[in-house]
Amino acid sequence: MAKYTHKKISAKLAAKAAKAADDVSPEDVSELQAIGEDIRSLGRRTNLQAYELGGYLARAKAILPERELGAWVKAICKFTPKTARNYIAVYENLSLYKERLVATATSPTMLFVLAYAEEKKVEEVLVALEAGEELTVAQVKQMVGVSTGKKAAPVPDSLNMGGLAGLRKVADLKIEQDAARFLGLMTSILKKVEKALEPLARNRAVLKGALSDAVMYDCRHAHDLINSLAAPLRPDVTPHLNWRPEKLPDGTNWRKVQALLHRMGGTEDWPDRASFVPWLQNEVVPLLRFVVHGEPLPGDAEEEEAGSDVAVKIEQEADEGLLGYGQMPLPVRDLIDSTLDTVAPDGRDELKTKLVFDARPFKRQLKRLAA
Repeated sequence: MAKYTHKKISAKLAAKAAKAADDVSPEDVSELQAIGEDIRSLGRRTNLQAYELGGYLARAKAILPERELGAWVKAICKFTPKTARNYIAVYENLSLYKERLVATATSPTMLFVLAYAEEKKVEEVLVALEAGEELTVAQVKQMVGVSTGKKAAPVPDSLNMGGLAGLRKVADLKIEQDAARFLGLMTSILKKVEKALEPLARNRAVLKGALSDAVMYDCRHAHDLINSLAAPLRPDVTPHLNWRPEKLPDGTNWRKVQALLHRMGGTEDWPDRASFVPWLQNEVVPLLRFVVHGEPLPGDAEEEEAGSDVAVKIEQEADEGLLGYGQMPLPVRDLIDSTLDTVAPDGRDELKTKLVFDARPFKRQLKRLAA
């Protein structure tokens, strides 16, 4: 690959300027030469340098006509005009988010996606990144409503495929999209709740009304999404009415999430002033972090450890007194033999090796279980 020295750069710029003599002045040629040298000095493309590169390219764009800009970019930057437009879009469209995006170490490829997204979508992705969520470029595209060309092609085939396999393809596509939107909303809600609790560190009050206004509609939309994603539909007692989503199984963590989102979607169900902050700290934040970061709820870890100990004990007790086929009482073996008459002869011996008989009295088993 040929190396571009300052002399070669100048020569190429001079040639481009000669072709567009009516549009580019000698002063602009000098400016373009300086821009080209600045671009070459950037080196590795970090997210901060993506902004700087976008700024340099925006300056070049202001000097050169569109056709000449493409040729200049290819000669100086060694990438396509489309890539140059992406860097310019990052510089021009994401300038308000520069510090936050640099702080989260957002990759240049992800910046290209965000550069063409709506401000609300950019904010949702930023909130997720600032909350520590490790998002892929594909997830960000789903969150902002952008799909790649590679993924766009199979979609019509999936939507036209028949049978159960086709239905599952359509369902998988919906789940992928809705799950990304759900995560984006929940991340935004968590960020706003944690922000609302910050005044406590300064012995200041938490503003219930302001928080309600900030999250209420997001909670409603998130509630709709979790119902669509996870809750089965229940037929109404009146046949002509639409089916409605059921509550998730009682006692499960996702049922708690479903109930919380329903409650937070309407201010009339929020706790009173005395119990408002404890509710946020002890119920709302843990459930939101359970969804966004996968953190266990308080008490889950202890229950899991206790359950593990019980399982080991039961397994140890279960092994005591278990008899193989050859050790079983004769009446039991006769019963097994008669039952296996319906099985092919070559498979009977293998099945017998998998059978065990618990010789302990049934009442004694019940006593152990009750203990």
